[in-house]
Amino acid sequence: MPAAMFHYIDGAAGDEWTMRQNTEAFDQYELVPRVLVDVSEIDLSTTVFGQRIDMPYFCAPTAMSRLFHHDGENAVARAAARAGTLYCLSSIATTSIEDAAAAANGP
Repeated sequence: MPAAMFHYIDGAAGDEWTMRQNTEAFDQYELVPRVLVDVSEIDLSTTVFGQRIDMPYFCAPTAMSRLFHHDGENAVARAAARAGTLYCLSSIATTSIEDAAAAANGP
């Protein structure tokens, strides 16, 4: 990947204040594995805006996704649908809402 594209994805807007705040917020939490616990029935599903999704994660908007992949936002929409989760289309997308929705064929 060309350096300019990498830095676009890896960086943040302006003085990167929001990125630092997000990083600090996530640093306050820790994933602690639970061992010797019955994991025969695990359900990560949740409901977001009345829509059931398979896991408590979704694909966040990234502007101009075709800079990084030939199918851009449509590829992300398909991946989110296959994973049983949601995708939020960027307001600076390289495809229309209608095309992304048609590609998703899911939640």
